Parts: sequence; C-alpha cells; structure tokens
Amino acid sequence: MRALSPRQREVLEFLRNYSASHGMAPTIVEVAERFGIAAATAAGHLRALQKKHMLHRSGRARSIVLASGDGGNAVLKIPLYGNLNSPEIAENRHLMEGIVLLHRPATNRLSPEEFFALHVRDESMRDLGIFRNDVAIFAPTGQRPPRLGDVVAAFVGDGAVIRSYFRREPTGTAILRAAHPEIPDLELAAREARLLGVLIALQREYPH
Repeated sequence: MRALSPRQREVLEFLRNYSASHGMAPTIVEVAERFGIAAATAAGHLRALQKKHMLHRSGRARSIVLASGDGGNAVLKIPLYGNLNSPEIAENRHLMEGIVLLHRPATNRLSPEEFFALHVRDESMRDLGIFRNDVAIFAPTGQRPPRLGDVVAAFVGDGAVIRSYFRREPTGTAILRAAHPEIPDLELAAREARLLGVLIALQREYPH
C-alpha cells in the first residue's frame, strides 16, 4: 500500500474524530468545509483513501466506513436487537439477534457494558445518512444524556424508534423528529418520553 500524503492523513484523522464524536461519518460537504476546499477536491481525497483501503464508501450520504487499522485495540461485543419489547434493555435479552463488534476508541471513554445496537428497519432517518439495514449503536442515556439534535433510540408505543431529539420549552415536551419529509414529528410529554440511548456509531455492510 502506498503511503498517505500529509493531506490524506489529515482527512483520515478528521474522519476518525468526527465519527467518534457524532456517531456517524461526515458528508463530503462537511469534509470540504473543514479543510476549506471544494467538494470535488474532498471527494478526490476520499477516493484516494478508498483506493489505499483506509475506508469504504458508496454513493449515499454519510456512507464512509473506516477500515480497522488498530489491531491492538480491544474489541467490544454489543448486543444487537431487531426491535425491543420493553424500555428496560435487560428485559429484551431473549430478542437478541446477535452481536456487533465495536473498537473501544469509538466509545469515546464511555463505559460500554450497557451499550446496545438496533437494526435500522426503515428509511425514516435517511436524510441524516441512516438507512434501512444499517446497525445503529447506542450509549444509554444514563451515561450519555441526550443533547438537542442528538439521534436517539426511544421507546414509543410497543417498540423502539430512532429519531432526532428536540424539546419544546417551557413545557419540556419531547419532540422526536424523523429525517424524512413525509414522516411527522412525535411529540411526547416529558414524563412519557422514554429515551433509551444516544447514537455513538453506525455500521453498514456492503455487498461483495
């Protein structure tokens, strides 16, 4: 593999830091804005990194998945669910579909024992680059309290939904907002809003 150029190393480091802090990859526009370059130039750097096997990406927004290059880092095993029958994660163990692996640096110094992952079942968050069949990994809200605009897992009705979290003051009404123009907001009284976790990572498989 050819060595990375100084700018490619800078872009790769930005991708790592952004993904760790936001739980998803940046868009090409966000990469371009970070370095003050044209979007076409940013796309060129990403293509170069992909050719050097440092990342994988498709034509979709936020589809960048970094290759694992830190073999010495501990790998965490996170329980994966298709859906939840209870807002108490421990009560859903019988619904586990498997496990997903997450490199410890992506936890951003959180304690991972209560992390959980959900299969994304629909396109309700598509405009944030979260698509059906992605795997969304969450830190529990007890460790990582949600901030306005965070992507969260919430228990609504009889199952889990993935939405962006907002709040209406002074009532404290929780607003769970889809990233899809045809899906209306969910509004819940503060005492009814059961927020389970905050998105810290997103995984996607690509067909071979």
